[in-house]
Amino acid sequence: MSKAYSNDLRERVIKNYEEGMPKEKLVEVFKIGISTLNRWIRNYLKTGNIEAKKRNRYRRRKVEDEDLKKYVEANPSTTLEEIGKHFKVRAVSIWHRLKKLGITRKKNLPVRGKK
Repeated sequence: MSKAYSNDLRERVIKNYEEGMPKEKLVEVFKIGISTLNRWIRNYLKTGNIEAKKRNRYRRRKVEDEDLKKYVEANPSTTLEEIGKHFKVRAVSIWHRLKKLGITRKKNLPVRGKK
């Protein structure tokens, strides 16, 4: 994920825009996109602020960790498919969440010996 442009650059661009420099020249001199310039100008005229918006890095999960832990403790023999149906997600989503939480699933595979 890329970083936001510095506030110093934004200030210089807006200052030159207010002094009457054409948008085409601003884009060429400061090496920014015309969409970026238009967004900065629109934001400045609307709010008077040139700072970058804060990004929300929180991503809402479909299955909360605590709910998943409680369900697995209460139902230790359920399959990933059954857990997925309970939470209305795919089994692979449950597998990823369990892996991230460090919870291993019980595997009862029949042991085959040589006859």
